[in-house]
Amino acid sequence: MLELSRRQLLRSAAAVSALALVPVTSLLAQADDKGVHTILNELIKKYSDEAKASMSNEEVAALFEKDGFRDYLDVYPVGDLAGGFVWKPGMGATFTGPHSKLEIKSPFTDYLPLPEGPVLDPDKKYRIGLVFHGFNHPWLISLADTASWEAARHPNIELEVIDAEFDDNKMGQVIDTWIAKQYDGIVLWPSREAPMGPPVDRAIAAGIPTVSLDRRTSSEVISSEVLGNFYANGLQQGLYLKHAAPDGNIIFNRKDLGSTADSIRTGAFLEVIGNTPGYKVLANYHTNSQRTLAFKSTADALQAFKDISVSFNTGGEEAMGALDAIREANRLNSAPGGKKIMILANDDAREVLKEIRAGNIDMVSPYTPLIGDIGIRAVVMHIGAKEGKNEAPPKLIMTPNLPMITREKMNIEGIETLTPDEWPYAYGPEASG
Repeated sequence: MLELSRRQLLRSAAAVSALALVPVTSLLAQADDKGVHTILNELIKKYSDEAKASMSNEEVAALFEKDGFRDYLDVYPVGDLAGGFVWKPGMGATFTGPHSKLEIKSPFTDYLPLPEGPVLDPDKKYRIGLVFHGFNHPWLISLADTASWEAARHPNIELEVIDAEFDDNKMGQVIDTWIAKQYDGIVLWPSREAPMGPPVDRAIAAGIPTVSLDRRTSSEVISSEVLGNFYANGLQQGLYLKHAAPDGNIIFNRKDLGSTADSIRTGAFLEVIGNTPGYKVLANYHTNSQRTLAFKSTADALQAFKDISVSFNTGGEEAMGALDAIREANRLNSAPGGKKIMILANDDAREVLKEIRAGNIDMVSPYTPLIGDIGIRAVVMHIGAKEGKNEAPPKLIMTPNLPMITREKMNIEGIETLTPDEWPYAYGPEASG
């Protein structure tokens, strides 16, 4: 399955990656001072070039080679934002999530915006389906929140939201049902990329615009992909580690093998640390975005190793599971030399930010789930293009690179970090305690 995923992804990603090289008028590029999006893209190139030239840490290089990260990283698009969009902290609308009932500050509501009110033909009802996984997952329910919020702004959109419950076959069946019912548009969050290529191909063949959110599919003909800052996430975890410690014994809690989130985040992290000799790989687990599995893997690692110094986690749920296991084992301050075990995280959940304030999690690279609204707007624009009412949006719609969050403000290789109190976009329920 991994080899199939890699071959299909290379074909689709190579076509999309070429679009990232098309010049886009960018206000960021015109600014007197470089924005964080540009700075992070330059750092991505720097460390990628260095890793291609050599990766002297043999343990890091072995893991990098074993899981084929080079194949994924080389075709993952890194470039400007669609339409010259410029994002700054504080932008975006505030509303109550239709599904979570939590207050949300959504950062990108002005990205490819649509005016409130009926879309396209005001006398027509447009049926759009959103299929994703995880009404029980705080990141994913927030994704659905933003999509449903955008749809509700337009009275002639009928949005059906279905949770495929991390079952690729079920997601494919849902898409096929919408094809049979001749829906006007489909938006999906695929857990794994390769299995979702054929259903997307069938939707496109049926003339239904289809947009993926966050993760990629293996379809070469998908209408648009809304892609986030995975590369900037893993890069910043590596930058923080190099800044904070010249060496360390690392355990990995990773998302499912072959997923974009794992391939790009973990691969970028390894690129950054791959030429630093003092880092060692102690254990490597796939915990599939589940806190319980991250708890178990970390507990197993704590039993097996007495000298863990770094816990690398590809997501916030994994980081919280790791922290829970470390606390239960009373091992928070058990790193070599009596130091605290460093916990590196992605995904800016409110409870993760609480642990950063307390000094328990050391950093988080934000990856906001609040992008579902972009997917709805993109699919509406594709429907409009099909009807001859507007131009289609880009096939590649990248969301802005976001700076890492740390307990105290820091400058790490030109990145000005933000503190938890400076970040208004945290998602999920308020942390207890």
